[in-house]
Formats: sequence, structure tokens, C-alpha cells
Amino acid sequence: MAANDTAGSEAVPALAYASASMRHVELPSTPSLPLPFGPSLSYAQTSQARNWRFSTSALARIRSEANLAARRRLEAIWSEEHAASSSSSAPSIPFLSVDDELALITYYLVKVGQIVRAFGLPELVEATATTFVKRFYLRNTCMDFHPKNIVITCIFLASKAENYALNLGEFARKLAGKSNDRAVIEENRRTVLDLEFLVSQSLQFEYAVTGAHRALYGLLLDLQSLPDNQAPAREELHKIAAAAHARLSTSRLTDAEFVYTPSQIALACVRGAAPDTKLVDNWINAKQSRARTVALAAKASRTALRDAETARAAKAKIAHARRTKGKAGAKAAEDQLAAAAATPQQNFEFDDAQIEADPLGMSIDELTRTLDEINALIDTRETGGYTGHGKGAEDVDRVKEIDKRQKLCMNPEKNPASTVYRKRQADAEDAQAASKKQRTSGANADSDDDDVPVAKDFAVKPEPAV
Repeated sequence: MAANDTAGSEAVPALAYASASMRHVELPSTPSLPLPFGPSLSYAQTSQARNWRFSTSALARIRSEANLAARRRLEAIWSEEHAASSSSSAPSIPFLSVDDELALITYYLVKVGQIVRAFGLPELVEATATTFVKRFYLRNTCMDFHPKNIVITCIFLASKAENYALNLGEFARKLAGKSNDRAVIEENRRTVLDLEFLVSQSLQFEYAVTGAHRALYGLLLDLQSLPDNQAPAREELHKIAAAAHARLSTSRLTDAEFVYTPSQIALACVRGAAPDTKLVDNWINAKQSRARTVALAAKASRTALRDAETARAAKAKIAHARRTKGKAGAKAAEDQLAAAAATPQQNFEFDDAQIEADPLGMSIDELTRTLDEINALIDTRETGGYTGHGKGAEDVDRVKEIDKRQKLCMNPEKNPASTVYRKRQADAEDAQAASKKQRTSGANADSDDDDVPVAKDFAVKPEPAV
């Protein structure tokens, strides 16, 4: 195996190991770094881990910059609206703050669960739809798209993404409730059709969601594999499972899935639901013991294979030198190999002490601190309500007040009753008419394709050059 030589007899510096909680796994034939130990997360290979995982500070910055950019853009549009409507004075527009948008989104995230359960859909669809809504509003603002419309579109998309596809007409009818008002049903259907592609674009067409509910299910099964003196009784496990599922539902109303891995969220929910931390501590200790044994055995196997390959390569080099250059060449090759063996080489393995101390790739203190942070997020949401100022009727009233302001600052370009909306529609129709006139005045004036409607933003892919 190739290795980088170092000058003289300088010792190779010790290797620093970063947390293994999120790691992109690679298997190069000649590694430049030691192979990582600890559990290799398949989650780390997903688009969710690559594109939808942020630090807390990065989330705050993204939302702040998006809100500021939206306010500036809407201020210009509202100025155009007032100028076009010959308004004597431009009234002050009550734009929403980042906290206002988050409170409104959280209120409608609760509605996701209510609608999904009313439709008899599984928790899987609820989790995916909730994730879709939160991802959408990382790239868009409530001042452009009301959460009510986004929620129903995301539920419809999630039902297809999770193989519980719904008929759009039936979906729109159920949303209308008992009234069966044809106008309401058609409005629901039209809303989903108009927003479905836009939402997909905002999701970057990444529909696969790795939810913590899967990790929680596996964790509850794994807890039963603990030794008899550590495994919980069946009745106790049922209570812990119910409480953990409740905390998991609350976690969907937080930013936990943007910051932490699904397995960490699931473990935090069990830790918060259990009477004490002993159950989770026993499970972690069992995982540590197994990971330590596996990591040390794997290192020993790799080392033995590397030594065998090195010895085989050395014999082949000496044999080749003897065939081509005789005994003198063989002696020279032996001297070269001896000198190379005496030179410090790059270490391709971590020390046994490192593996013994942190076989999971992160220390117990680091893991405990992460679980405590997740439980703090869940507890804050449970006690703080939608707006973070406490639960109850006053909290709902605050959300209703935010909803009223949202309607007052809504983008005029998306309101059919506004002057700007009508102006944009007229401009689009004029442009389409001019384009059609230009086509009909050309060489293909008699073509039957002139009256074929063209979809918005549609472009024909050019023929490949031969």
C-alpha cells in the first residue's frame, strides 16, 4: 500500500477524529485517511442529509435574509399597486417578521396531522407532508403563499411520495367537508394543480424523507434485546412507546429534523419519555460494547491484510530484481525495502485507545448533550404554543392576528382583485398575442400548429447535433 514518506525519523502526528454522527462514507482503494470507525449512517448518504441539514445559526440566517428580501420586493410591488390605483397616500403595510411567519407555519403544521388522520392516512404521510411544508418555507415566504394552500398541496404530494396516492377530485371533495359546494371543491382542486409543481421545485424534486418515526420503531424493538435485568417490562415499554410517539409528534413542529439526525431525535424522544435515563444509558452502553468489539476486530483484519499484501509485494519486487539484474539487483531491492520499512509512514488506522474510548465515533458526553438539546426544543414547543409565549386561547388569538396581517400584506401579484395582478395578466396576454402574430406572419403561416396552446415556461428541447 502506498504511503507518504516523512523526512528523517520524525514521528507521525496523532490523528484527530471528528464526530461520526454525520459522515460521507467512501471506500478508496488507496485511502489518504484512516477508515472511520463507529456506525456508518446510511442517512449520511441521503439527499436529506446533503441538502436539508443546517446549524441553528445557519437556519436563523437563511430565514432572516429571506424575510428581508421578501419585504423589500413586496414594498416595491405595493408601491406599484398604490401608484396604479391612483391612491392619494400609500398606507403602511404590516409585513410579517420571521417570528410571525414561524408562528403561522406552526399553526398550520398542526392542521397537517388533523387532515391526515381525518383522511385515514398513515403517520408516514403526516411526517412527510410536514417536512415538505417546512422545506418549502425555507425558500419561500408566507407573504407570497398562504400556509393553508401549501399544506393541502404538500399532503397531496406526500400521499404520492409515500405510495398512498389519492384521487385529486376525491381529495378536493373531502377537503370541502359536508357542504359539497362545487365551487369550493373546484377551488381546492385548482389550488393543488397550480401549486404542485411550484412546491416540487422548492423541494428540488427531492421527495424522499427519512423520518425519525422509522428510527423510533427500530429503537423500541432494539430495547427489547437488552439483557433480562435491563430490558423494560412489556407494560412499561408500551407506556414509554406512547409517550415517545407523542414527543415525536411535537418534534415535527420544531427545527429538530433540520439540525439533528433521525436516530438522534428518536433516541431523545425515548429518553424524554422514560421514567429516568437508565434505560437509554444501558442501551448506549450495550451499543458501545458491540461497536468497540467490531471496530477493533475490523482494524486487526485490515492490518493483517495490509501486512500480507506488503510482504507479497516485497517478495515480488525481490524476485523481479533477481530475474532481471541477478544477485546484485536482488540485494539492492532488499536494501531499498529495508530503508522504506525504517521510514515513518502515514498511519492508516486510529489508535486502539481512541477506538476504546469512543467506539461510536462520538463521546457519551457529546451524545448526551445532543439529546438534551433535542428534548429542550420539544419541551419549549409543548409549553410555548404556536408563538412561543404560552399555550391557550390567547396563543390562538395571536396567530389569528398574524393571519389577518398576512392577508393585508399578501403579494398583490397573487391577488386577482388587485390592479397589479390585472396589469400582469394583460401584459402576458399582449406578449402571447404578439408572439402568435409573429409566428403567423412567418413562412409557416398556414401551419396547423399555430393554434396549439403553449404551456407557461415551456421550451422545446433542441435536436441533438449529428
